[in-house]
Amino acid sequence: MHQALWFRRFGPPAEVLSLESTPPSPRPSGRVRVRMTAAPVNPSDLIPITGAYRHRVSPPRVAGYEGCGVVVEVDDPAWIGRRVLPLRGDGTWQTYVDAVPDLLVPVPDDVPDDLAARAYINPLAARLMLEAHPPSGRRVLLTAAGSACARMLGAWALAEGAREVVAVHRSAVHGPSLAAMGMGAIGQDDPALARRAAGCDLAFDAVGGPLADAILAALPRSADFVSYGLLSGLPYRPVAGGPALHRFHLRDRLEGVSPASWRGWFDGLWPRLRGVELPDVRRFPLADWRAALAAFDEPGRTFKPMLTF
Repeated sequence: MHQALWFRRFGPPAEVLSLESTPPSPRPSGRVRVRMTAAPVNPSDLIPITGAYRHRVSPPRVAGYEGCGVVVEVDDPAWIGRRVLPLRGDGTWQTYVDAVPDLLVPVPDDVPDDLAARAYINPLAARLMLEAHPPSGRRVLLTAAGSACARMLGAWALAEGAREVVAVHRSAVHGPSLAAMGMGAIGQDDPALARRAAGCDLAFDAVGGPLADAILAALPRSADFVSYGLLSGLPYRPVAGGPALHRFHLRDRLEGVSPASWRGWFDGLWPRLRGVELPDVRRFPLADWRAALAAFDEPGRTFKPMLTF
């Protein structure tokens, strides 16, 4: 049977997601059928289910934006058995994904599933943000520093010549690992945060709300503030005459990208990902999706929930 996690209306993910089983349908002409092996649980998977992005995401829809799998049906037999990322199409929280051939990303043999399944949303966003806002010679501030995206932003910024990375975290459990990566870790409620922010000239914010407001008020006017998420669920307030504001959304960068450029991005990412320190994985069979969502919400979580198929 084919199993898929659907949301047919907006609402809290634990309430509106449902695991539905059906006989596999025939593969659509020209598509590649991929049997999924692993798919992570990310904020970018859950937030659209709530209706926060209803202007571009509408139910009914299978959840999940990234993951990896194995080609099981295809017109070209050379693809059978190859591990791939079936991205930018149907939701990945299902047994089989029928993908567009030009958008398939081959996975190198030496990259394990746990890493390949996480190679899209956070790594590509971090890479493209740093290309748009080079960190060399700058003092960089990150919020949500315990997240995978922020960790990659920080590590790659230091590798590309950032003078300093101030890593703002919500839970003290992240402090030691961030410090071990060469970042200056600080809690988001630390009274010294305003002083630390005042010494930075480039900020990447995934939180918004009061935390972003406090950072914007402290940053130099000549700084750049890049907003790429609103984990707080609240907007930030621009400061008149304050730092330059930039919005980043990965979807915007995908418009009009050729298949060759799309795959080329990953050719450049695989070497970087082989050396990056990502949180350990905790695996949950698709049938245990409720446990995976509960684990995602654990305070101070230091692992990535991963759905398996």
